[in-house]
Formats: sequence, C-alpha cells, structure tokens
Amino acid sequence: MMLKKWFVPLFVLPLLLGAADLYLAGDSTMCDYAANRAPLTGWGTALKAMVKSGVNVTNLAMGGRSSRSFLTEKRWDKILGNAKPGDFVIIQFGHNDAHAGAKNTYRRTSADETYKLYLKIYIAEARANGLIPVLCSQTAICKFEADGAVREHGSAYIRACRDVARETGCDFVDLNLIAREKLSAMGPDAGRKLYMFLAPGEFPAYPKGREDTCHLRDAGALFYAREFVAQARAKKLKIAELFQ
Repeated sequence: MMLKKWFVPLFVLPLLLGAADLYLAGDSTMCDYAANRAPLTGWGTALKAMVKSGVNVTNLAMGGRSSRSFLTEKRWDKILGNAKPGDFVIIQFGHNDAHAGAKNTYRRTSADETYKLYLKIYIAEARANGLIPVLCSQTAICKFEADGAVREHGSAYIRACRDVARETGCDFVDLNLIAREKLSAMGPDAGRKLYMFLAPGEFPAYPKGREDTCHLRDAGALFYAREFVAQARAKKLKIAELFQ
C-alpha cells in the first residue's frame, strides 16, 4: 500500500506547530545588554515589547559580530537548532563587516563578495529549515553633513544588502534609509538623543560621559524597533502579523 504524500504550504505550518516565534541575528546595535550598562540598548530588546502575546523573541545578536563571525562562531547554528518551521528570523549585519586591519580578519568581509555570500547563506539555510528570513539594512551612524543630512556610512554594505534582498526575493526592511531620512528631519540635537551621547555623571556606568555615533540608548532602540514594525506593515510583510 502506497502512502500519500502531503504538501503543507509554509504559511500553514505555524497553525500546525503553534504560534510563530521570532529570532534575531545581528550585532551590538540589536543585542541585549545587562541593566548596569543603561541606557545602552539594542533595538532587538525594544522589539520584544511589541510582539503579540504568545510570541517568543530570542535575541542572539551579539556585539562585535559580522555576517562572517556570527556564522563561523556557530551562533547561527543555535537558531537553526532551536527554531521551528514557520518561525521568523531577522538578519542584520554590516557595521563590523567593514572593519579593516589584521586584527579584524576573522570578521572582515568585502561588500560585493563575501558579505553578499554570507547573507545568501543565512537566507538559504533559513528557508531550508522552514524559517522565514527578513533581511534588514544596518542602523544609521549619527553623523551629520554640513547641509543637515545624515551621512550614509558603510554605503557599499548597505547597497549590497539591498542587492541580496532583491536577488533572493527575501523580505527586506531598509532601516538605514528610513532612519537617515528621519534623523535628517530631526536635526543633530534631537537625533543625538537617540544615541549614546551622554554627559559626564549622567549615568553611573559612564562617569566621564560618552559620545558614541553608532550605539543606541533606550530612546533610539525604541525608535528603530517602531520603524521596523511600521515598515513591515507598510510593505505588508508576513512578519508584521507578529506585532501588536
């Protein structure tokens, strides 16, 4: 007696296996931080508060990681080993891929070659495991040009990320583009309030203060998380169903 083969569409899997969950793969702009490092906050942390009841968010983003080192350190394997078919994974790298010098060989990638290759590996392996990947361009650097516009730092990697999304048909949120547009409209004073620009003595962990154009404080993490959700809804991406 021959057994019938059943084909289950990907969008039905979450209904059969339980509610879809969310995994995050990225760098220090996305990762979780200990409370004693406040107000330093990754936007992945802020995103956790925006999901519907029953949706679990596992943030495996880690500071200093690139598309290359996140994979070679087997952090990606933790996602593949724990996520179930129908779950979503947001993939965001670029900042650390651009670091030059011998000490950064382990994480350095070339924008048009190895960076693209690694992103395509993430997408292909996510899909092979029944996951739904969402590619995301890197956060903006809070540096303003003389005309008031936010500088496009890391443009080669941002462009390569957009190319990979188009070439693979992967869902894509261009956080960098929308952030630069909104930060430029805010202006330097308001924009810096989203990043780690801290006065001496303002926070216990930073007695000397800090001027950091890359990393986010609590308000900045919330800004990026909200923009991700807004863009996902505007583009009618399936991941938007996870959010309140």
